[in-house]
Amino acid sequence: MYQRKDKTTVIFLNQNQDYSRPFQIKTYYIKHWKKFAAGLLALIGLFLGVIMHLVKSKAEIQLANQKLAMLLEKQKSEVVQLDTSAIKKHYLSIDDKLKTINKYLKARGLKPMPKSQGGEMDDELGSTVEMGSFYEEYLKRMIRLVGFTPMGYPHKGRITSNFGHRENPFTGESIERHKGLDIKGNHGELVKTTANGRVKFASRKGGYGNVVIIDHGNGFETYYGHLSKISVKQGQRVAAGDAIGKIGSTGRSTGPHLHYEVHKNGKILNPKSYITLE
Repeated sequence: MYQRKDKTTVIFLNQNQDYSRPFQIKTYYIKHWKKFAAGLLALIGLFLGVIMHLVKSKAEIQLANQKLAMLLEKQKSEVVQLDTSAIKKHYLSIDDKLKTINKYLKARGLKPMPKSQGGEMDDELGSTVEMGSFYEEYLKRMIRLVGFTPMGYPHKGRITSNFGHRENPFTGESIERHKGLDIKGNHGELVKTTANGRVKFASRKGGYGNVVIIDHGNGFETYYGHLSKISVKQGQRVAAGDAIGKIGSTGRSTGPHLHYEVHKNGKILNPKSYITLE
């Protein structure tokens, strides 16, 4: 009986048998060579299986990449189709609304904002990026124009006297020209500017009493008269909605109210046209 430590000597001879080389190997390995051969074959089979799996996985990844490329190409074509249809339709809708706003501005004596600075006419709309940049810049200019144009009420109250000719409020015996609107209010209530601008005058002025005059920088000026208190100083910049004073009855006045005027290039206009966009 052999032991696992026993060794067998194997002698290797060359073809002429004039050279030999002994080599010792455990007898256990020789006796169970079939098991080792089977294990080696199994290992080779496992190795080949791993290689085949990797090859198959690579093929699947390539197929998936091809499908992804096709999907991206399809989505790209859909985006291009959206760019030339739905988005441009929305921009045309915006264009119509801007025309309506320009119509309202023109009705108030403002020059409509041109959308073109010259050059060849082209009915085809450009890319959405170009269109977006154009309308962004156009709306910035329109916001500035609207921001410096008197709009809305300087004080939310009932109009007690309109622009134009009226009876003398002191005697009732003669007709006089009223250059603005009288808006009813309680003594001390806030008066707000109706547009951005710079305070041109802020002091007492004849029949206006305490008055604030704001230059809006585009030919427009607004007057706020009969104030009990002036809250701004000459040269101060103001924004639409800023409080500039308080309701009072200074100057030629029969009671607490605000006298409001709108001027354009030296011409006195009816402020009622600037109260709403209608």
